[in-house]
Amino acid sequence: MRLMVVKDRNVNSRFVWDFCNMLAKRGHEVNFVFDSFKQQAGPANLLPKVKVRNLSARQGNLLKDIWTGLKAVFQPASFRFAKAIRDIKPDVIVCYFLKDVYNVCFLHQYDIPIVLMVHNHPPVFFAPLRKKPIRYRIYKKQLEKIAAYDLLLESFRGTIGDDYPKHEERIIGNIIGQIPPAERTDLSVEKKKIIYVCRVDEVQKRQHLLFEAFGKIAPDFPDWKIELYGSIKHPDYHKRLLEQLKQLGIENQVKFMGYANDVKAVYRGADFMAWPAAYEGLSIALADGQAHGLPAIGFADAPSVNEVIVDGVNGFLAKDVDDFALKMAKLMADKELRVKMGAAAVKGVEQYAEEHIADKWEQLLTDLTHK
Repeated sequence: MRLMVVKDRNVNSRFVWDFCNMLAKRGHEVNFVFDSFKQQAGPANLLPKVKVRNLSARQGNLLKDIWTGLKAVFQPASFRFAKAIRDIKPDVIVCYFLKDVYNVCFLHQYDIPIVLMVHNHPPVFFAPLRKKPIRYRIYKKQLEKIAAYDLLLESFRGTIGDDYPKHEERIIGNIIGQIPPAERTDLSVEKKKIIYVCRVDEVQKRQHLLFEAFGKIAPDFPDWKIELYGSIKHPDYHKRLLEQLKQLGIENQVKFMGYANDVKAVYRGADFMAWPAAYEGLSIALADGQAHGLPAIGFADAPSVNEVIVDGVNGFLAKDVDDFALKMAKLMADKELRVKMGAAAVKGVEQYAEEHIADKWEQLLTDLTHK
């Protein structure tokens, strides 16, 4: 089957190469198409058989490059995508962002099934458009032209909202690499370390709640530490977090580690994960940690987190900050419990192994092309 995958922002991401490579290994002709005059390089880790096309690629000729740059600014991207679609003749088009659906469909109508990947909690994914009435109406019109939504988790079904076009909803999660036993964390060896792997962010990731909870129990566990891995995109929030640590008296037990070049070593060096996020799509970082054998603690009202973490099985779900602190203390004090929950965590992410995700995509692609 000939496929066209469209993702115009952050094209060099793990998801892109995992997804395209997965379908290419199944024998499909995969064309990854993006449109960027500023970002010329495509994904770096694709298999050679995956074809990459930048619709606004520079050609090394000054006049032609000026013309290409002008078109990138003033011409609707949908006309460039229309030409690519005529050239490629895809059987199915897969779009990652709402903007990708707009770029493909604006002023055009295709007799080709189009899938929109909803790679976040749907109410969060679609919410920004509701704040922009004109764009909302334009994008909503383009969404009428697609064939299906790809949602990450079963609990996301039916949460897109009645104000958006209704289409078939398929539940297909992210690909999570399965970690061989020899490369998982050894929870029989206590490291006395809790980790949180994500960007520093107040609205979604909520590091301040983790610090508040840890501050309640830290005096009872003076040799335990928290390490946070991820970029700091909000310096003001980071500054407030540092002040919070001092006020709680735990500044010597908590450390911001920045970006991790070897995240597998980070997982192997921890005892469990704390995950106070308000919501997730299907967090690859959380699931990767589970694949390495780490239990996790999250909040019971956090979409996705409350499905990926099964309370009492592969970790705990807390009802509030006080409960989060109590359950952290329970895991910190009980190594055998961590070992048991870590084994369950590994088992739980087997459903996201590449072969299972590929099977679900194969079924969706077959169903769409047969309709």
